[in-house]
Amino acid sequence: MSSMDNFVGLSVVLTGFAKSVINPTLDEVNIKAEYLPVWTERVASESGDNQLPEKILSNYQALSEQEPALTDQQIGEQMLSDSQSAAFVLACRQLIFLWYMGAWPTVQEAPGTSTGGRTDFCTLSSKSYTSGLVWRVMQAHPMGDSNYSYGYWGEPPVALDKYTGQQ
Repeated sequence: MSSMDNFVGLSVVLTGFAKSVINPTLDEVNIKAEYLPVWTERVASESGDNQLPEKILSNYQALSEQEPALTDQQIGEQMLSDSQSAAFVLACRQLIFLWYMGAWPTVQEAPGTSTGGRTDFCTLSSKSYTSGLVWRVMQAHPMGDSNYSYGYWGEPPVALDKYTGQQ
């Protein structure tokens, strides 16, 4: 499998969205092609381990090829397990944030404070902002960007599974 195939598979497992949403057959936006290099570069840079992105994708591939087959839930639990290093789990969580928000999260830890820190983020591009999965979860669209026709707000939204691709 290619890095992109593993990236898409891992993204499906971690976000809970169907592959048809993460990697549609007709993909005019192709946001995954923007996300993969950003995720790879920033995970390697922030963790200080240039091999970490490949380790994560290889781990995903091994789990996805395991026999008997694991469910997406089981793979996700193993990817985010305490048995993984803190940097490994953080990189997986950053991938989730990236897909949902279209932005790169930077965790600013502040031990001893009531919140333990904060997460700052930087939107990658206007394309990543409008492609964020959060809009699908909210059954909404970003300000200034809509494929809906005038008056759509007068009707109840379609079922959430129509947005996520999951039944």
